[in-house]
Amino acid sequence: MKSKIALLLISLSMLSCARQDTGLSQQQVEALMQQWLKLWSSYDTNQLDAIFWNSPDLTYFSSEKKGLIKGFDQLKPHHEGFGFIAGGKTPAKALWLDEKSITLHGNTAVVDAIWLFGDKQMPRDSVQQGPCTFVVIRDEEEEVKIAHVHFGNY
Repeated sequence: MKSKIALLLISLSMLSCARQDTGLSQQQVEALMQQWLKLWSSYDTNQLDAIFWNSPDLTYFSSEKKGLIKGFDQLKPHHEGFGFIAGGKTPAKALWLDEKSITLHGNTAVVDAIWLFGDKQMPRDSVQQGPCTFVVIRDEEEEVKIAHVHFGNY
């Protein structure tokens, strides 16, 4: 598993080295993560394209389903399995991030955090939670997108 992530990071770093721009900024990555949180507060599958890398190389490990989700085309069915719909709806529970850290590597960034899912008014230890890692890239269209996600559970 670690070797696959390392290979993805190396590949993305090589891609970023070939470009002549200034790399990702903290603000760009933070804005993308806010979009991702908005996705979870709206359950709107129409937002997936603006947030995730539209590539067969996108990878996603869910905390709720076994196995690797590979490719953008598998992302929508995965989210629909959690009740996401086109146009969205008001979810019964909230998802938020704590202890978030962003590390920039040229046109690639790594975001790590603790995800929490449930009622924000409840004590922290009574809601679902676990570690998560996001790999963020600047794609071929120069847009900032999530290329890899890995969720775990405590």
